Amino acid sequence: MENSSLKRENAQGRVWLILAISAGAGLVTIWIPAGFVIVPALWAYTGARTKPAWMALPAVIYAVGALYFYTTIAALGMIVCTAGVSAALYYMQTKRVSNTYTVLTLAGIFLLGLYISVALPGVVSGDGAFAAVQSVMDEMIDYYREALSQSGSVNTEYASLINEYLDAFSEAVPTYIVPVLCVFSGVMGLGNLLFFRLFCRKHPEISLAPMQAFRLWALPRSMMLGLLLMLVGSLVMEWGGWAFSDSLGNTVNVLVGMPLLVQGLCVVDFLLKRSNKNVATLRAVVYTGVGVLFGLTQMPLILIGCFEQIFHFRRRVQTMPPRAG
Repeated sequence: MENSSLKRENAQGRVWLILAISAGAGLVTIWIPAGFVIVPALWAYTGARTKPAWMALPAVIYAVGALYFYTTIAALGMIVCTAGVSAALYYMQTKRVSNTYTVLTLAGIFLLGLYISVALPGVVSGDGAFAAVQSVMDEMIDYYREALSQSGSVNTEYASLINEYLDAFSEAVPTYIVPVLCVFSGVMGLGNLLFFRLFCRKHPEISLAPMQAFRLWALPRSMMLGLLLMLVGSLVMEWGGWAFSDSLGNTVNVLVGMPLLVQGLCVVDFLLKRSNKNVATLRAVVYTGVGVLFGLTQMPLILIGCFEQIFHFRRRVQTMPPRAG
């Protein structure tokens, strides 16, 4: 009897500890939005380790704090990014939904929440969806202009060229806001899935869909069909001269390019694993190089991912019979 009572007390203590950590992490995320990449996963883990209803406790504490420190609309977007993502993550993973579609769903919810926080205040006020972002960027540009004008070592021709670049950057801001939000949404969606699975790794009682090693990740054909249709649609709208074709084209390029880029990295990792050399060292060198030279490596990686999606290179290599000795 004493042992069972002690076990119940320990279990209750762990529950309250998990809840306290979840609530505390949520409060920190109010001031440090980078927490979005892990807090929903922590809340979903709370539901998986305790009861789904307990996920509401850190969510309510977070909502009260967000509403206190931010405007109602901005807080609403932040609540969508936390409570909405955690609920979807818990439900989809415990129902053993595909990891790919889980990430896509989480990224979509993140994009909705970020768009609400960034764009909806301007829509409601009548200033325009991205007026606040445009104002912040213009202030930064004005700061650089002033610094440039006060520098006595800059000749007139060079200063004129820099000002032209700054003008072009200012004009391009509205067309790149949504693509940038898509990038952040994708990163946070994938990050939360990986953190959730990391938290649950030592708890076999939490039944999740299996996940392959990173080098074997692959995009489902149904997903690529949808992305291809989006790409064709954006091209048709661009050729038709639609007013928002530039913004839509940039957004579609990100939506198509990001999954293929990740798949390209998976193919590279697959080849590193088969190299029969010091894989850890090779990975460190290659991934560091990709990060430092990302501007140069992103297109080759996308092309590798596209090649893999068409020809299924990894599957062919794995099914090849061994060479005769």
